[in-house]
Amino acid sequence: MRLACGIIFICIALALPALSSGAASVNIPSGDSIFRDIERLEVKGLIKSGMLSTRPLGRYEAARLTVEAQEGYAVLRKKAPSQARDIIERLHREFRGEIEGFADGAYFKPLERAYVHYLYGEKTPYFKSVNNSGDSYAGGSNIRAGLQLSARLGDSLVLSLNPEYRLDERGSGDGIKTGYIAFEAGNFSLQVGKDSMWWGSGAHGGLIMTDNAKPLEMIKASSERPFLLPWIFGRLGLFKPTVFLARLEKERSHSNPNLLGMRLDFKPTERFQIGFNRVFMFGGEGRRSLSASEWLKVFIASDSSEHTGSPIDGNQIASIDASYVYVNDFRYLPFSGMKLYTEWGAEDSSWDTKTPSGRANIYGAYIDEPVWFSDTDLRVEWANTARSARYGPQWYYHGTYYPGYTYKGAVIGHHMGGDSKDLFARLQYHASVGTRVAVETDLEENRVHSASTTKRRWIAADLSHRLINGLEVAIGAGIEKTYGSRDKTGTAATGWLSFSRDF
Repeated sequence: MRLACGIIFICIALALPALSSGAASVNIPSGDSIFRDIERLEVKGLIKSGMLSTRPLGRYEAARLTVEAQEGYAVLRKKAPSQARDIIERLHREFRGEIEGFADGAYFKPLERAYVHYLYGEKTPYFKSVNNSGDSYAGGSNIRAGLQLSARLGDSLVLSLNPEYRLDERGSGDGIKTGYIAFEAGNFSLQVGKDSMWWGSGAHGGLIMTDNAKPLEMIKASSERPFLLPWIFGRLGLFKPTVFLARLEKERSHSNPNLLGMRLDFKPTERFQIGFNRVFMFGGEGRRSLSASEWLKVFIASDSSEHTGSPIDGNQIASIDASYVYVNDFRYLPFSGMKLYTEWGAEDSSWDTKTPSGRANIYGAYIDEPVWFSDTDLRVEWANTARSARYGPQWYYHGTYYPGYTYKGAVIGHHMGGDSKDLFARLQYHASVGTRVAVETDLEENRVHSASTTKRRWIAADLSHRLINGLEVAIGAGIEKTYGSRDKTGTAATGWLSFSRDF
């Protein structure tokens, strides 16, 4: 992990002179359904250079992957499943301007999307509020309406704004949900502003970075696209580094601490990908600046820098995630393709062992056409931060930086928090071009090693249909049940309806 941190900065320097797509690109939000379509094409064997475990992606990168899928489909036309063509055509319509103007970056949309969401909760919804950019719904009626706007400032600068209006039982208000300015030179991308990120292949959660909390106010440097290292090192495979620095909120034990994050994506083969992740919380009111030697101790995770009482104690979390795509070309197994993925995390260290004392893990499988059911996919994902009675309750928490790895009241990593377990499953049927029917369930257990364990159960169904001219309508309903020694047992229904249009 220490070596990976150094490689991240080297890779960013090497990415600077790489060939550019010709213009800066706005991001596709990390929770957009476009990522599900691209992932389906990846599992069908039509995308081989994508790195979907780091989101968001720029529109030009998504357009590049669409072109790659088109070319892959042309080669495998007789073997490629017919539904892949429908996905490619839908993505081509979405990124038609970027694809046709790919060479000179001439395409641009000032108004990208408009949307209206309505949700009614019999009680305060829990499951519909997670992985929702820090927006928690209230009991009763909830309305969200917003626009995704952008403006180009020359070829290398682009501005993105997502103003949103909110109305619920607690009142009404408006604000900027996300907003940033992005600069691109070569393959180097620099972004300043407020945005969400997601690290890892997990669809329901990640150990380090998700869009569960509000978008971070940050400076982020990364490569726009994966790239090969020069000389003989190009044989190693594709790389994509990301580094960010964010400032957290004032209402903490030490006001406005900083959060430094680093990620390195590495793809040695077309089907195997690995990611190295690390975040470090430091600074804030009442904490002194670190000297160069102290920064070195922090960077190598020296044991003396990892304990409460140390003047350089900081909240550090690290993880490694990996995924492998298997395409069943010969149909011997009961599916057409599968992505297996995992993430292993650790935080802080022990005086005695000098090794990380908090451990957590995620395992998941995404299966295309399970039991040969055409146009169907299944995802099953298991997450666990309660691996031990001693350290499970400490995962995401920190004695110096109370309340720990959170931002404005929500966990930055997996929404379930520390000392918890979560099993998620979702089955989808793609009925026709742009139509999807799905059912999902979630079994979550919190405070596993305490006397006040809480269990939550969720089952839901939803349907979405894309109409002409980029208009999409989605409707769904779910029932959640909560029971435990601290929370009163109760069952509540939730229903939602949304309209969005891409321009």
